[in-house]
Amino acid sequence: MFSVNTDITDQMKGFSKFAKQDDVNHAMDEIILICRKTMMPPRTVLYQIAEAANKNNQIVDYQMACKIQELLDEQRNEIKRKSEMIEDSVKDAIYGLNEIKKSGNPAIIKNYLKAIRLDLKQIESVL
Repeated sequence: MFSVNTDITDQMKGFSKFAKQDDVNHAMDEIILICRKTMMPPRTVLYQIAEAANKNNQIVDYQMACKIQELLDEQRNEIKRKSEMIEDSVKDAIYGLNEIKKSGNPAIIKNYLKAIRLDLKQIESVL
């Protein structure tokens, strides 16, 4: 097994400084630098920072780590919601195509095209 020591002291000092200033954007920049140096995902880094800050009674660092984790969760939920909307639109399009194959009725084709336009507008609004 390999053991690697990576010095992230400067990045942690930066994170703490920005946490005290309640500057989420710059604190997140420091997290990204830590992730690059340690090759760890952001959630793992944030979890370890929160755990260490909690043990050492560094409340501001702990709160900032939790705030960033919440922002990541919100972002993940938003992306999931958007992808589900796109998947539903694709399923609707496939269903409509199957209905057109069955009937060939011009009225169904016209309604299908209207539905596809609405789905495309919905997809466009998500992107």
